Amino acid sequence: MEQTIELGSLVGFLLKAGDVVALSGQLGAGKTHFTKGIAKGQGVKDIKAVTSPSYVIVKQHTGRLPIYHFDAYRLKSADEMYEIDCVGFFWGEGISIIEWAEKVMECLPDEFIKITINILGKTSRGINVSYQGERYRNFMEEVKEKVKCLK
Repeated sequence: MEQTIELGSLVGFLLKAGDVVALSGQLGAGKTHFTKGIAKGQGVKDIKAVTSPSYVIVKQHTGRLPIYHFDAYRLKSADEMYEIDCVGFFWGEGISIIEWAEKVMECLPDEFIKITINILGKTSRGINVSYQGERYRNFMEEVKEKVKCLK
């Protein structure tokens, strides 16, 4: 859990206005913990306040930039994401993080960061960070360099 938050913090530190992060993984894999890390990297003072927005669909947190934290778990279709004007959030001045992004992929912009978290054991996770679109090529290089420094 701590390492998931730390990797999320590294990613969060590098995120810029308009960035979109698509989180995927099984129930209990650590998507919300990763989001806590992003919030930490963005300077959110109380990351304990970062909880899953399952029932409200989107929560806002304040760090260096606004963080829009979506949870698509309970949505029946991507149309429900459009109904809350997700595109307005995605193109805004904040960072958008979408848990259960695989359920609403058609809503996402052409370019986004994809983070997949797999449960490997009771206390171990595999985290894959990738991207869609050229916008994030340099971002990925920065992530790789920072992860090397952590080892």
